[in-house]
Order: sequence, then C-alpha cells, then structure tokens
Amino acid sequence: MPAESARLAKLLRAADGALGLVDLVSACTAGLPTTNELAGRGMPAEAKRGRGELERLAEEGYGQLPGVETPERCAPIAQAIDRVLSAGLPAVFVYVADLLWALGERIRAEVSALLGRDYRLLADVWAWRIDRGQRGWPPHRGSASVVLDRHAPELLNVWVAISDVDADRSCIHVIPLPEDSGYPGHLERTTAPLESVRALPVAAGSALFWNANTLHWGGACASRARGSRYSCSFSLVREDAVDLLGSPTVRVDRLDPRARVDLVASQIVTYGEGKPDVAAEVLEWARATCALNALAAHRS
Repeated sequence: MPAESARLAKLLRAADGALGLVDLVSACTAGLPTTNELAGRGMPAEAKRGRGELERLAEEGYGQLPGVETPERCAPIAQAIDRVLSAGLPAVFVYVADLLWALGERIRAEVSALLGRDYRLLADVWAWRIDRGQRGWPPHRGSASVVLDRHAPELLNVWVAISDVDADRSCIHVIPLPEDSGYPGHLERTTAPLESVRALPVAAGSALFWNANTLHWGGACASRARGSRYSCSFSLVREDAVDLLGSPTVRVDRLDPRARVDLVASQIVTYGEGKPDVAAEVLEWARATCALNALAAHRS
C-alpha cells in the first residue's frame, strides 16, 4: 500500500478522524472562496433567463438555468475535485468547502423565486469527475414513490456543470415526461425508446433542474472528448412537502465543517457503494460514522 494510502487509512480509523478529514479536505480546497468572501454575492444575472424554462418544466419535466456560477469559479472547483481524488477520497468531499454550499443556497433562492414557491436544500448531494472512457450514473429517477406536481414539483434535482459538458462528455440525458411510458403510472420503469432520449449539453456554470420523477442519466465520456466531465448536484424540497417526503433538510448557516463531513458520510452510505471513486475503506468509514451519529442521536 503506498504511503499516502496508508496515511489515509490510518486517518479514517482514528478517533478524531473527522477533524483530520476537515484539515485534509481544507488543504485540497485551498484557494476556493470562503464564506466571508462570498457574502453578498447573488446569482449571476444570466440565470434570470431561466424564467423561460417554467413552461418546459411543466410540459417536459426539466429546465435549464444558464450561468448559475461563473466560469472563473468553476475552474478552481474542478481543481479541488482533482486534489480530493488524488488524496484517495471520493469527489463528494468537495462539499466540505464553503463555495459548494453558497452555490446551493443561491440556486435554492433562484428556484424559489422562479417557481413562486419556497424550497429548501436537502441533505442530498454528490460530485463527479467522469474521465474519458467512463460513464455517468445509469437511468434512474430522483423519486419513484410519489407522483409530483408538474408546475412546482415537491422534489427537484439540480445538476451543475463545473466543466463544459458536450454531448460526448457525459452530458445528462432525460426522457421528457410525455414520452416516458413509465410516467406517471409505472415510475419503477427505467427504460425508454431511443427516439425519446434527449441529450442536454451545457456550458460550465450552467445548471439543469428537473422534476424528480423525470427519468435521467449521465452519458458516456468518449475517448476523444475534450477532457473529463466535472459536475455537482443538489436536491430541493418544496417547503410545504418537507414532512410528506421525510428527507433531512440543510440550513447552510448552521453547517459547520464537522457537520459537512458527517453529511458527506451519509451521502457515501446512500450512493457510494460500487462507485469508482469510493474505496472500500472510505465506505467502511462512512458506515461507521453514520452508525455512531445515529447512536448519539438516539441517546440524546
């Protein structure tokens, strides 16, 4: 085992491993703006063009928000993901940094204004680097248990391109709701005719958002693609549906670095098994962390 891997394994087993992980990831994300530097920065003006996407959300199940992040701030996020992966950690650890949560909070506010309903951030995130020859996640739905409102879905998934995402660079693919044979009566289905597939290439800093009933997946990153695909995601729950859906929400102003590490652990337990950037010892650490947190919550 290389020395770096041995050090990580020791850190994951340590009693104060969470604090060590905060330090390690903070070093990996050095150079990203801090909370103080981000204070007062609103959504870039280009995102206002997303208001024209309301009709497409209602009719087809998805929409686009151009320019939710600037290209200047996307490049350091991609570099931070590279450093996190080089440290032996999955890319989702980039969520220990302030910038990702500031971005999520701005998207939450923008979507709330766009749809005319209050939304909250869920403790449901992930980050990706899809290299040439790799593929994104297979076809799935963010929610297959309940049929959601078409105009203001109770649950929305938001996916942000950190790099330019061309059609051959593992772009997101969706099946528009009217062409989805599984919607609304058979949400367990994850297959669709090829002629219904819609590829959604976007520029760095743009976001896609969709009704969580929408069937979607990440395509392949071709061997001749311009480079790896970098992206991150958030989920939003409509304020009046929090109790109905029963998923934990996030208050960004209360999410300190230790809490972010615990949240990342929960996401690794939920999504990490079988993912190429989640090593077995990291998955074991995440499961142990979540078990200890659950025990502590029960005792309190």
